[in-house]
Amino acid sequence: MKITVYRPNQIGGCITEIESSKGSRIIIDVGSNLPGTESCTVDIKALTKGCDAVFITHYHGDHLGEFAKVDDSVPIYMGAVAHKIFLNLRKWLRDKDIETIKKFKTFVATDQIKTESGDFIVTPYRVDHSAYDSYMFLIECDGKRILHTGDFRTHGWTGKGFNKALETYIKKVDALICEGTMLSRPKGEMYTEAAMSADAIKHLRRNKHVFVLCSSTNIDSIASFYQAAEQANRLFVTDVYQKTNLDIITKSAGIDKRQSRLYNFERKKIYTYNDSDKHYKLHDYMNNQGFCMLIRPIPFHKNPLFENALKRFPNNLIIYSLWDGYLEEGKPYANPDYIEFRNRAIENGSKFIPLHTSGHAYEEAIIDLCNIIRPDTILPIHSEEPGRFEELRQSDDIKQGVVKRFQGEKDTITI
Repeated sequence: MKITVYRPNQIGGCITEIESSKGSRIIIDVGSNLPGTESCTVDIKALTKGCDAVFITHYHGDHLGEFAKVDDSVPIYMGAVAHKIFLNLRKWLRDKDIETIKKFKTFVATDQIKTESGDFIVTPYRVDHSAYDSYMFLIECDGKRILHTGDFRTHGWTGKGFNKALETYIKKVDALICEGTMLSRPKGEMYTEAAMSADAIKHLRRNKHVFVLCSSTNIDSIASFYQAAEQANRLFVTDVYQKTNLDIITKSAGIDKRQSRLYNFERKKIYTYNDSDKHYKLHDYMNNQGFCMLIRPIPFHKNPLFENALKRFPNNLIIYSLWDGYLEEGKPYANPDYIEFRNRAIENGSKFIPLHTSGHAYEEAIIDLCNIIRPDTILPIHSEEPGRFEELRQSDDIKQGVVKRFQGEKDTITI
């Protein structure tokens, strides 16, 4: 069996190809490069032509941004709820590829998907990530078992069960394809969603008018702030698009009793904001009661709704709940729109603080993963420091496995 990884030594732009001894192939993720990342161009149509299927771990652009280039004859698989969220997003963006998205095949956790060639059985297992309904994949082929982690973490609301799931369902694999995003970032104390929600409660109690700049599809963090607003007795305010996302989650999570309360966004009324004349009463209510209002991370000049809201409540606190690297001017990943937002907000008198949990596994979680499933081969991906895996193996933190590094912009390994 051959495993080919494109753009292996970077974060984002994820594409993994697995080929059986008979020549049939599957692709995991067809991601776009992140801004500021210079990497090889991949002909997605040519790559996917003739393959059995494309499997998507989650809906972030660096994992499925090139979906429209997949050969028309090839099925694309995605988590059922993730598909609803992604389709909703693209409808609001008036995406020209809506019909392609509608044709995606969907799955739920532990479905066993046998590909058309019969060479692969792919089983998705739910993981905690900053994208709702994210998955890792167990791939069985040629008598071997490969685990592709996608992006994952253990410090989110549902991350506590990750190790138990590994022990119960995965157990032992021949090869592990593992993300290592956090290995290139400064070490620090693990900051959980629960801790962030607790901190948010404090800020909401101290500040009457609070705006939260976060991704509208980072459902776990939105759940953290929603819970904080509930505890602090503040109104929870969104725009119409954000509300439609939360409606999807509430309806879907109701099926699973373990998640029904955490992801039930009907526990506390959500007020939708559109700044029309009829909202003057809402403005008064927000002013009197205090509020937590979500702001979509788009620039001021494209975001008059939120700019007007900020002007109506000038003595406000803005919580920045996105990766802090986007605000580092002069760095490759810096986002000029977010920097402009911060600078203009501060100029207008807003207080501005970061409050964010990573969507990726800390080093301790990666070590636990490796030691539970005991892979014979470890293949680092999605990392700017893949060599850290070898250091952890040499120091015996990771107890078993030969670390094989991918080289260049594309590399193939046979297992």
